[in-house]
Amino acid sequence: MIRRIRCLIGLLLTCTVLGCASSQDQQHTGKLELTIPGTSGDKVKTTLVREMQQRRFRIANETKSVMTFEQPASSAVIQSLSDPDVGRAPIERVTYTIKPVEKDVLVSAEIAIVSKAGSSAEKKVDVSQSAEAANVQAVLDKVAGK
Repeated sequence: MIRRIRCLIGLLLTCTVLGCASSQDQQHTGKLELTIPGTSGDKVKTTLVREMQQRRFRIANETKSVMTFEQPASSAVIQSLSDPDVGRAPIERVTYTIKPVEKDVLVSAEIAIVSKAGSSAEKKVDVSQSAEAANVQAVLDKVAGK
């Protein structure tokens, strides 16, 4: 009986250690959003433009509550997709939604690889759960002053 308990405890500890080790290697799975206290949407937009331009993105579209940035997709991003998803000359598109909430600003982001951008045959592959999410989260953290 004691031997079984020891065996179960050992198995449990092994699974716990393996679970911790493998969770560090997983890709970003959280939602890409952040609430920034005591700021304005205009300040957030200015910071987003500066940060995204440093990462070689250009502004593709801007409204009062949405900013879209694009750049040619990197080879690392393209390799993470299956061939049929890529298409020719894909672009990486990051769309930020900026929403005032009382005295704070809620910023959320979506990352996609787009082929045939701007055409009626535009194909969009969401990559918000990919390794690229860490880069976008870094931008959000910078915007928040972290």
